[in-house]
Amino acid sequence: MQTRIISSGYQAIVVAMRFLPVATGIPLRRTALAAATSALLGLGAGAAFAVETTFVGFTNGCFGLACVPVANAAPSSISLGGLSYTNSVFNLTSAGGFAAIGSAPGAQNFNNLGSFTLTGDPFTYTGSHFDLLASFTAPPGTTPPGSVLVTKLSGIVAGIGNGGVFIDFDNTPKHFTFGSGATAGSFDFFVNDLSITAGRAGAVSGTILPTAAVPEPATYALFLAGLAALGFMAQRRTNDRSGAARMLV
Repeated sequence: MQTRIISSGYQAIVVAMRFLPVATGIPLRRTALAAATSALLGLGAGAAFAVETTFVGFTNGCFGLACVPVANAAPSSISLGGLSYTNSVFNLTSAGGFAAIGSAPGAQNFNNLGSFTLTGDPFTYTGSHFDLLASFTAPPGTTPPGSVLVTKLSGIVAGIGNGGVFIDFDNTPKHFTFGSGATAGSFDFFVNDLSITAGRAGAVSGTILPTAAVPEPATYALFLAGLAALGFMAQRRTNDRSGAARMLV
């Protein structure tokens, strides 16, 4: 499932509506301008979220500076000291173009970006690194198919409930595109930081946000044709009034 997120390119259209009276020499009523603008905004808003997008994918990770996670949807776990990462799969649908990937950790993670479990084994994590790979298999044609997010670890564990780890992700949004033509779309994706107390587990969460797509030329052409028709009707009405005034003189 997917949707086209209509961009707010209405500014250009509003400018065109403002200049229409100059081009035709005819002042349009403010009520007509307001009605036309409201209709356009309503149409765009209705079309933007008529159909939502389903995001499907999985995550993998690795410990080490500049390590390269291997893309594999099968369940897997890796460890550094007493810190373990278990990968995840996700399959969720947006609402209004927005999707949150942040379910609680489980024996087999689902709808999160994996989970970390921290034991009470003494270990110093400051200066260590972890790389997270998020791979998207849907929507179809997602480009790039995946993105690696570099992470820095900090913290010290001395025992259960004594110390912890801060997992500092690169929170810069990653941009993705998908589909082509009428099915084209795009979204931004970022991951949240995570803190874990020794003896606990926590899920990695992320957010998907819609990004504006440029309307197709046909969209502008259709609206401009409507503006032209509006100008023609206004011109005709003015001519009719002028003709009637001359007949009364």
